[in-house]
Parts: sequence; C-alpha cells; structure tokens
Amino acid sequence: MPAGFVIRPAMPAEEPELYAIHRAAMEAYVVQAFGPWDDAAQQDRFAGSWPDLRLAIEVEGELAGFLDLDEQGPAVDIAALELAPRWQRQGIGSAIIRAVQARAAELERPVTLQLLKVNPARSLCERLGFRQVDESETHYRMAWQARP
Repeated sequence: MPAGFVIRPAMPAEEPELYAIHRAAMEAYVVQAFGPWDDAAQQDRFAGSWPDLRLAIEVEGELAGFLDLDEQGPAVDIAALELAPRWQRQGIGSAIIRAVQARAAELERPVTLQLLKVNPARSLCERLGFRQVDESETHYRMAWQARP
C-alpha cells in the first residue's frame, strides 16, 4: 500500500530542491547511458525545461518528487515522474501513473512516456499496461491505451 501523498503545483522557488531530487533519482542512470554527470549542464537543462504542468509530490509533508505532464498533444505525456530514492518502491509511482491513466481514459486519450533503457522502471510500466512503441539508442518510448 503506498504511503499517503499529495500532488500540487510545483513552485519555481522549489527548483533547487526538485533538482536535488532529480539528481538523486537519475544520476546513476544518466551516467550509465551517457557517461559522467555534468552538474552544470544538468542544472541548466533542468532549469530550462520547466514545463507548463510540473506537479510537486509531497509525502508526509516532505517534498518527495515531481511529475511533469504534457496534455497539449494527442496523448497525455508523462514527461517525467521522479521520486527521491527514499520514497521509491513504495507504490507511490504506481498510484500516480494509475491516476494519470484514469484521467487519460476520461479524455479518451492514450498515455505516453519515455524512459532510459537502463532504468528498471520499464518493468513497472509494463505491469501497468504500457507497451513499447519505439526506441532510440538510449530510450524506450512506451504507450498505454484504455480498453474501450
């Protein structure tokens, strides 16, 4: 059973803490896929990619992660779902993805996401009904469609 969590709009003032979560959650995978972590480049990329819909995830009053959604295209795209390591593997990510799927089903749209090939979250996505639809040298592109 996942820990109780709250999802709310992220605030730009939280960027440093959200970046720290990003680094803690993703550094090992980025290093495996691309080589050494360039902190300055990663910070610039993170700051420059603040999406229209960045949601903060709080667990027990603590900023635990973030969810970036893009609902502008034909699909609901999960651009990022990252949790601090201490909050991973507790069902929180699964619960959030299921909520996104429920919203997309109401909108009669698929859900898409992309993840690094070295990221073990692929098995989670497959358990939640996502299927690989494309790939690059470093990433899988996955999609989920509600059954009619």
